[in-house]
Amino acid sequence: MAFVVQKIPLRNGDVTFNISQVSRIPGSKTRQKKVSVEKYRRSELVREGRDPEEFIEERLRALREEAAADTKTISYKVDLSRRLELSGDGNLGASSLVLNLGYAAYSKLYHMLELDYLVNARRKHVKAKYNMNVLFQHLVYSRLLWPDSKLGTWEDRNRFYGGTDYRLSDVYRCMDNILEWREDILRQMDRSIRRTFGRKGTVIFYDVTNYYFELDREDGEDGLRARGASKEHRPEPIVQMGLFMDELGLPITYELFRGNTNDSITMPGAMDSSIIDFTDSRKIVVADKGMMSYYNILKIRQERNGYVISQSVRKADRDTKAFALSDEGWTVTRDSEGDVVYRIKERIVPRRASAYGDVDSSRHSGTYNERQVFIWSRKYSQRARYDRKKAIEDAKDCLGTRPRDFKDSDYGKNRYLVKKAVKGNETIEHDRCVYEFDSRQLEEDEMYDGYYIICTNVLGVENEGDIRKDRPENWAYYRESDGFLVMNHIVPASEIAEIYGGLWKIEETFKVTKTAMINLRPVFHSLQDRIRAHFLICFVSLVLERLLEYKLEWKYSSRSLQKSLSSFNAVNLADSNIYQVSYYDSIIKDVVETMELGITEQFLRQSDIRKIMGQTKKID
Repeated sequence: MAFVVQKIPLRNGDVTFNISQVSRIPGSKTRQKKVSVEKYRRSELVREGRDPEEFIEERLRALREEAAADTKTISYKVDLSRRLELSGDGNLGASSLVLNLGYAAYSKLYHMLELDYLVNARRKHVKAKYNMNVLFQHLVYSRLLWPDSKLGTWEDRNRFYGGTDYRLSDVYRCMDNILEWREDILRQMDRSIRRTFGRKGTVIFYDVTNYYFELDREDGEDGLRARGASKEHRPEPIVQMGLFMDELGLPITYELFRGNTNDSITMPGAMDSSIIDFTDSRKIVVADKGMMSYYNILKIRQERNGYVISQSVRKADRDTKAFALSDEGWTVTRDSEGDVVYRIKERIVPRRASAYGDVDSSRHSGTYNERQVFIWSRKYSQRARYDRKKAIEDAKDCLGTRPRDFKDSDYGKNRYLVKKAVKGNETIEHDRCVYEFDSRQLEEDEMYDGYYIICTNVLGVENEGDIRKDRPENWAYYRESDGFLVMNHIVPASEIAEIYGGLWKIEETFKVTKTAMINLRPVFHSLQDRIRAHFLICFVSLVLERLLEYKLEWKYSSRSLQKSLSSFNAVNLADSNIYQVSYYDSIIKDVVETMELGITEQFLRQSDIRKIMGQTKKID
């Protein structure tokens, strides 16, 4: 419905302004109905002291506002004798009678990242009868809302509004094409996030996880699938994925590795293959103790960057352990009752390390300066004791005599068991063994509860007078004389601890990919390119999901968002173009308002849905 004005010239030189209401005739795409609403003559308006053009514009504006405020009603007849009919495979949730509205939030983010421009520009050179941009979006949105196989995604494509006339074979062809543009897609997302969401890219987190396959067969040496140390302790072949994340908690990029690749070995390869330029601008790479290898630290230093990596106190040398247990130098934080909850201190020491080189098989060693931040946390100490409790109970249950060949793979309890060979009352080399509880090992472990070290080469200026006012705070330079990365502000030990503390976000991100939210695993594909394309689709989905969480200020879990948005559907009223919203909750309300989707009515016409989805593609 719209209001239009028509100027009709008269023979006496006057002009009549005819304001009419125009609406489309139901069932027709071109035929319209026009009803005259108001008429005015120019001479009469002039005689009343009005500007004719301004007056008509004011009337149009007023009529449009009144029409928008009016309650719209429609007469609808229901045939109560109508029988139930199967739609598709009988699943009402995936039929053409139900359209999902929740994907509008992800559609807006997809277009904010300008992925549509990239895909549309490249699909012009691909001979495809289907719209590759639409199909790629459907693969991404389906992964976010209803994770399923590619076949299941294709069968349920009618959940989306428009552009669903593609075949199953087109889905796999699209995956092959999209994979060719992988690096361009990753770079486009990174550029858009920097411009739109303020990514700085100075602090970069890195971690590794793996995903298992339903297929039990391994690939050849050049393939990805191989049996390795599965995070879920599963026997199936796995593939390793290294993930880079920024200081906002948003994924930057990822790299895939063969399943039997050691975690620490992935970091150099991930840095070399990444879209992130580690050689042009100074970065701070944050990782856990699994990445604490001399080779990795050397590579970061050679590229004149910084690192923040944790280290276990239990596995440190004697001098480091003594420094950690010493009562001197700690800055203490206490609770309201005066009990210690947190302690922190630091030192700068020369560190000697060695590793096998790339050129030959000889072992090479060297010395480098390092800043070490020591932390004791009461919460961390309590958690360590809690985690150890079951291992102690299991160890005590195993005390007694057992056959010598008895084996138990439970490393946790075996740590607190001492095995001695006996026959009768005499200790011998063979026959049977008696298991005794190792109290000394328990006492040593408890000694280091709550302690950990953060190793880094990141420093700050010594005082405020050294700060470069013409540079941003995150600007840094590499000091060649001692190998430290100097930031353009004072960097106390507490800031190093805070930087390392952000690493938990990448662990939480991995959980999102493995749970029902993204459900990246198990992987059913067998062809290498299809495996890589599957991971690319899942990664784009992950970026959109984390961006939505970020826009919502991390108020809702990914699982809550998925549950609400996947249920945010509109059901078609039979024999009409009217849809009724069937589910709406407080999370959806927040998403709609934050993303400015404009969905406020319970009943929507097909044209309204088309307009809503169209608005998500128009980004300023």
